[in-house]
Amino acid sequence: MDPKQIESRCKELTHALNGLADNKEFDELRTIIHKPGWTTPAEALLVQGLLESMLAHANHMAGLKQTLMAGARSVGTK
Repeated sequence: MDPKQIESRCKELTHALNGLADNKEFDELRTIIHKPGWTTPAEALLVQGLLESMLAHANHMAGLKQTLMAGARSVGTK
């Protein structure tokens, strides 16, 4: 993969992550969940599970980014 392709993928990833970080939908979710009769206990467990998984993936992505940057920074240093 040449540097232009890497740069392009970095921009695509940044765009994708920025879209996920948009608070509008999470703000809406926080409003929805407080409405009376919003969901059953089973559906609440499903939503909770999805949120836990999304958070775990986000934390894993943060670790991957650190690894990526450490590797990139170490290239050519010795």
